[in-house]
Amino acid sequence: MFSTKYDEETKVWRGHDEVPMYNPKVSLAQVLLTTMKNMGQKVAQISDDNGVELTFEEIRLKTIRGAQNLQNLGYEPKQVFSLMAKNSHHVAPIVFASISIGCSVNTLDPTFGKIELIHMLNTTKPCLVFCDDDNYDLVSECLTELKNDAKVFTFGNDTKDGAESVDSLFSETNIEDDFIPVRVDGETEAATIICSSGTTGLSKGVCQSHAALLDSINMFGLSNISDIMLCFSSLYWLSGLMVLLKGTICGATRIITTEPYSPELQLRLMEKYKVTYAMNAPHHLTLMMKNEQFTNTDLSTLKYQFVGGSKCPLHVKTEMNSYLPNGKVYSGYGMSEVSGVISCDFPGSIEKDCVGKLSNGYEVKIIDDQGEKCEPNVDGEICLKTNYKFLGYYANDKATEELFDDDGYMMTGDIGHFDDDGDLFIVDRKKDLLKFCNMQISPSQVESYIIESPEIKSVCVIGIPDDENGDLPAAVVVRADGSDVSGEDIYNMVAEHFSDHFKLRGGVYFVDSLPTTPSGKVLRRKVKESTIELYNIHKE
Repeated sequence: MFSTKYDEETKVWRGHDEVPMYNPKVSLAQVLLTTMKNMGQKVAQISDDNGVELTFEEIRLKTIRGAQNLQNLGYEPKQVFSLMAKNSHHVAPIVFASISIGCSVNTLDPTFGKIELIHMLNTTKPCLVFCDDDNYDLVSECLTELKNDAKVFTFGNDTKDGAESVDSLFSETNIEDDFIPVRVDGETEAATIICSSGTTGLSKGVCQSHAALLDSINMFGLSNISDIMLCFSSLYWLSGLMVLLKGTICGATRIITTEPYSPELQLRLMEKYKVTYAMNAPHHLTLMMKNEQFTNTDLSTLKYQFVGGSKCPLHVKTEMNSYLPNGKVYSGYGMSEVSGVISCDFPGSIEKDCVGKLSNGYEVKIIDDQGEKCEPNVDGEICLKTNYKFLGYYANDKATEELFDDDGYMMTGDIGHFDDDGDLFIVDRKKDLLKFCNMQISPSQVESYIIESPEIKSVCVIGIPDDENGDLPAAVVVRADGSDVSGEDIYNMVAEHFSDHFKLRGGVYFVDSLPTTPSGKVLRRKVKESTIELYNIHKE
């Protein structure tokens, strides 16, 4: 499943070539509906919020009815629907129904503010919006401001004036047995439009083809009919979308909740439902292991603990592995633009701080600042080609063109290298790298060292702009409960462990929490903005 072969002549790394599992021209909905029919009365989804269980057959029937009722309302293929919802029990059939009639679903963050929401609604111009009850007023306000008369359906029981409950879309049609998903060209039509993470600016709409999603499902970690899957990400995130699709196609049972992640909640759910497959951000593992309930939780059923979204420090993986008697932590490297996983360290490397070997069909080159290809063990920007063409950023040809180099490789903006065994190592984001007196500094490298201290709950290292020196490294720290660690202590920790240019010349700042995206990625731009203000105040 994951392997890397290096061509010394071309200086290109390639994953194993395999015949695609699915016809690239087929609709994602066709595969989903076929699987759900085959799985029948097996439980597909359990909502911990209200105890509602849906079988595969129940979700299939709701999908068909939803699709037929949407068609009866006049919605046609190639239109865009927006979804702004947490993981409630009717989200899955609504998404599947939308894809079944050939429409693209733009998944939005349920925590979007007005600026972010207006930006995405103005980008995709949806003709229909599905949202949670508590998001309706904001959605309605933004649509009115944009002069968009899109109809709004809401999840939940608190139906607002001007909106209709999604329950109405599941009414009987009496022609359910006649339904056939709309025919699409799986390689050239988008099933979903997922938002780029937005950690450095407003999101872009990443168009994901049916073929690319089906191809990625085959590579998105192991799963089978006996698995119990847990992921806190909403469908705004690639991880949430892929767990939904993979869990359904593999016949697994998914545990869902609208509650946000907390270590206490995850530990309770893993023990209650005997979870076998979990997907988390790396810092979730750190928070769990620091929680007082952790050592008293039965984790014996957990086989696959996948982490992604950002780099997972080796010591975190190693420590977590020591608590998993029948499982292991696996690091994946992916991005929305490829619709899935680029590499994974499955079957697992306990001694390497890597993200493993390439997925099937991927081709990668590492280039230096001059655009020249690097050899093994030399850091550079990771550039890649995928099995299926990226459909681009929605209504943004300029950004799409800028993503690729002259040879057609997608430029990821990530810095890393392959070692002699073909394992890929991620060093940092190209945009995140700091330079002090022309010496490069990897923020994640410093963060990984600082977070090892039990005195520290979380940390973000950013650069304070300085006319003479470039970037002054600064650490923004959240103390662990009961800790009285000082700024001087942290400064000395870094000074004694790293070279001189790593010293935290920009200062050490303590905060109660770091701003993050819903999946747990630290919003570095916001941390940097507030820290620069503090630095300037102290400087004065």
